[in-house]
Amino acid sequence: MRRAMRAVIATLALVASAAPCLAMVVPIGPGRPLGERGFEQHLRTNPELRTFVALRGYPDWVEEVEVDSGLPLDAYELRLYYLRLDREVAFTRAFILGHPKMSLRLFDRPIAPVDRVRIEEAYLAKDPARRAELAADRAVAAAEHAERAADGVERLADRAEHFSEKMESDFHRHLRK
Repeated sequence: MRRAMRAVIATLALVASAAPCLAMVVPIGPGRPLGERGFEQHLRTNPELRTFVALRGYPDWVEEVEVDSGLPLDAYELRLYYLRLDREVAFTRAFILGHPKMSLRLFDRPIAPVDRVRIEEAYLAKDPARRAELAADRAVAAAEHAERAADGVERLADRAEHFSEKMESDFHRHLRK
Protein backbone atom coordinates (compact mmCIF):
# COMPACT_ATOMS: atom_id res chain seq x y z
CA MET A 1 0.00 0.00 0.00
CA ARG A 2 2.79 2.42 0.90
CA ARG A 3 4.58 1.61 -2.34
CA ALA A 4 1.47 2.46 -4.37
CA MET A 5 0.95 5.67 -2.40
CA ARG A 6 4.57 6.68 -2.98
CA ALA A 7 4.20 6.00 -6.70
CA VAL A 8 1.07 8.15 -6.86
CA ILE A 9 2.72 10.99 -4.95
CA ALA A 10 5.85 10.77 -7.14
CA THR A 11 3.69 10.84 -10.26
CA LEU A 12 1.74 13.85 -9.04
CA ALA A 13 4.96 15.64 -8.10
CA LEU A 14 6.42 14.89 -11.53
CA VAL A 15 3.33 16.13 -13.35
CA ALA A 16 3.23 19.26 -11.20
CA SER A 17 6.90 19.95 -11.89
CA ALA A 18 6.45 19.25 -15.61
CA ALA A 19 3.41 21.53 -16.00
CA PRO A 20 5.44 24.76 -16.21
CA CYS A 21 7.81 23.04 -18.66
CA LEU A 22 5.00 22.16 -21.05
CA ALA A 23 4.43 25.81 -21.82
CA MET A 24 8.14 26.32 -22.44
CA VAL A 25 8.66 23.61 -25.09
CA VAL A 26 10.12 25.24 -28.20
CA PRO A 27 11.02 23.26 -31.33
CA ILE A 28 14.68 23.65 -32.21
CA GLY A 29 14.66 22.34 -35.74
CA PRO A 30 12.48 20.62 -38.29
CA GLY A 31 10.93 17.27 -37.54
CA ARG A 32 12.71 14.08 -38.55
CA PRO A 33 10.27 11.64 -40.15
CA LEU A 34 10.19 8.24 -38.51
CA GLY A 35 9.77 5.10 -40.53
CA GLU A 36 7.90 2.03 -39.42
CA ARG A 37 10.85 0.58 -37.49
CA GLY A 38 11.51 3.74 -35.51
CA PHE A 39 7.85 4.19 -34.70
CA GLU A 40 7.49 0.53 -33.70
CA GLN A 41 10.42 1.00 -31.32
CA HIS A 42 8.63 3.95 -29.70
CA LEU A 43 5.44 1.88 -29.48
CA ARG A 44 7.30 -0.91 -27.67
CA THR A 45 8.78 1.45 -25.08
CA ASN A 46 5.87 3.84 -24.56
CA PRO A 47 2.65 2.32 -23.15
CA GLU A 48 0.61 5.53 -23.41
CA LEU A 49 1.55 5.91 -27.06
CA ARG A 50 0.72 2.25 -27.67
CA THR A 51 -2.72 2.70 -26.06
CA PHE A 52 -3.39 5.89 -28.03
CA VAL A 53 -2.50 4.22 -31.35
CA ALA A 54 -4.64 1.20 -30.45
CA LEU A 55 -7.63 3.50 -29.88
CA ARG A 56 -7.17 5.98 -32.74
CA GLY A 57 -5.37 3.88 -35.33
CA TYR A 58 -1.99 4.03 -37.02
CA PRO A 59 -1.02 7.62 -37.88
CA ASP A 60 -0.47 8.85 -41.43
CA TRP A 61 2.83 10.55 -40.57
CA VAL A 62 5.17 10.47 -37.55
CA GLU A 63 7.98 12.89 -36.76
CA GLU A 64 10.51 13.19 -33.99
CA VAL A 65 11.15 16.85 -33.16
CA GLU A 66 14.04 18.14 -31.09
CA VAL A 67 12.76 20.64 -28.53
CA ASP A 68 14.25 23.00 -26.02
CA SER A 69 12.58 21.87 -22.82
CA GLY A 70 13.70 21.84 -19.26
CA LEU A 71 13.99 18.92 -16.94
CA PRO A 72 12.27 16.53 -16.35
CA LEU A 73 11.08 16.40 -19.96
CA ASP A 74 12.91 14.67 -22.80
CA ALA A 75 14.74 16.75 -25.41
CA TYR A 76 12.63 15.12 -28.14
CA GLU A 77 8.92 14.87 -28.69
CA LEU A 78 7.08 12.50 -30.96
CA ARG A 79 4.40 14.06 -33.17
CA LEU A 80 1.70 11.94 -34.77
CA TYR A 81 -0.28 13.35 -37.69
CA TYR A 82 -3.69 12.02 -38.68
CA LEU A 83 -4.44 13.73 -41.99
CA ARG A 84 -7.92 12.26 -42.36
CA LEU A 85 -8.88 13.50 -38.88
CA ASP A 86 -6.93 16.78 -39.16
CA ARG A 87 -5.21 16.12 -35.83
CA GLU A 88 -1.66 16.55 -34.58
CA VAL A 89 -0.77 14.80 -31.31
CA ALA A 90 2.53 15.18 -29.46
CA PHE A 91 4.05 12.86 -26.85
CA THR A 92 7.18 13.20 -24.77
CA ARG A 93 8.81 11.34 -21.92
CA ALA A 94 9.50 12.54 -18.40
CA PHE A 95 12.61 11.40 -16.57
CA ILE A 96 12.86 10.47 -12.91
CA LEU A 97 16.40 10.01 -11.59
CA GLY A 98 17.72 9.92 -15.13
CA HIS A 99 15.41 7.18 -16.42
CA PRO A 100 12.35 7.68 -18.64
CA LYS A 101 9.56 6.69 -16.27
CA MET A 102 6.52 8.45 -17.64
CA SER A 103 4.95 9.41 -20.95
CA LEU A 104 3.03 12.63 -21.39
CA ARG A 105 0.67 13.69 -24.15
CA LEU A 106 1.55 17.33 -24.70
CA PHE A 107 -1.23 18.39 -27.05
CA ASP A 108 -3.92 17.22 -29.43
CA ARG A 109 -4.74 19.99 -31.90
CA PRO A 110 -5.69 20.57 -35.56
CA ILE A 111 -2.86 20.38 -38.05
CA ALA A 112 -1.56 23.79 -39.12
CA PRO A 113 -2.07 24.43 -42.88
CA VAL A 114 1.68 24.88 -43.44
CA ASP A 115 2.41 21.56 -41.75
CA ARG A 116 -0.37 19.83 -43.70
CA VAL A 117 1.11 20.94 -47.05
CA ARG A 118 4.63 19.91 -45.97
CA ILE A 119 3.46 16.50 -44.74
CA GLU A 120 1.31 15.79 -47.79
CA GLU A 121 4.25 16.54 -50.10
CA ALA A 122 6.56 14.30 -48.08
CA TYR A 123 3.85 11.65 -47.75
CA LEU A 124 3.36 11.57 -51.50
CA ALA A 125 7.09 11.20 -52.02
CA LYS A 126 7.06 8.08 -49.81
CA ASP A 127 3.79 6.54 -51.05
CA PRO A 128 3.97 5.43 -54.70
CA ALA A 129 0.42 4.04 -54.66
CA ARG A 130 -1.00 7.40 -53.59
CA ARG A 131 1.14 9.19 -56.21
CA ALA A 132 -0.18 6.83 -58.89
CA GLU A 133 -3.74 7.41 -57.70
CA LEU A 134 -3.31 11.19 -57.90
CA ALA A 135 -1.67 10.89 -61.33
CA ALA A 136 -4.65 8.83 -62.52
CA ASP A 137 -7.04 11.46 -61.14
CA ARG A 138 -5.11 14.18 -62.96
CA ALA A 139 -5.18 12.14 -66.19
CA VAL A 140 -8.96 11.66 -65.91
CA ALA A 141 -9.43 15.39 -65.28
CA ALA A 142 -7.23 16.24 -68.28
CA ALA A 143 -9.17 13.81 -70.48
CA GLU A 144 -12.49 15.35 -69.40
CA HIS A 145 -11.11 18.82 -70.09
CA ALA A 146 -9.92 17.74 -73.55
CA GLU A 147 -13.32 16.18 -74.25
CA ARG A 148 -15.13 19.39 -73.28
CA ALA A 149 -12.75 21.39 -75.49
CA ALA A 150 -13.36 18.99 -78.39
CA ASP A 151 -17.13 19.36 -77.94
CA GLY A 152 -16.75 23.14 -78.07
CA VAL A 153 -14.63 22.94 -81.21
CA GLU A 154 -17.16 20.59 -82.80
CA ARG A 155 -19.99 23.04 -82.06
CA LEU A 156 -17.98 25.87 -83.62
CA ALA A 157 -17.25 23.73 -86.70
CA ASP A 158 -20.97 22.94 -87.06
CA ARG A 159 -21.81 26.65 -86.81
CA ALA A 160 -19.11 27.51 -89.38
CA GLU A 161 -20.40 24.82 -91.73
CA HIS A 162 -23.99 26.05 -91.33
CA PHE A 163 -22.83 29.64 -91.97
CA SER A 164 -20.87 28.52 -95.05
CA GLU A 165 -23.90 26.65 -96.45
CA LYS A 166 -26.08 29.70 -95.86
CA MET A 167 -23.55 31.99 -97.59
CA GLU A 168 -23.37 29.61 -100.57
CA SER A 169 -27.15 29.39 -100.91
CA ASP A 170 -27.43 33.21 -100.64
CA PHE A 171 -24.75 33.59 -103.32
CA HIS A 172 -26.55 31.24 -105.73
CA ARG A 173 -29.87 32.97 -105.03
CA HIS A 174 -28.36 36.37 -105.86
CA LEU A 175 -26.92 35.00 -109.10
CA ARG A 176 -30.36 33.95 -110.30
CA LYS A 177 -31.79 37.43 -109.87
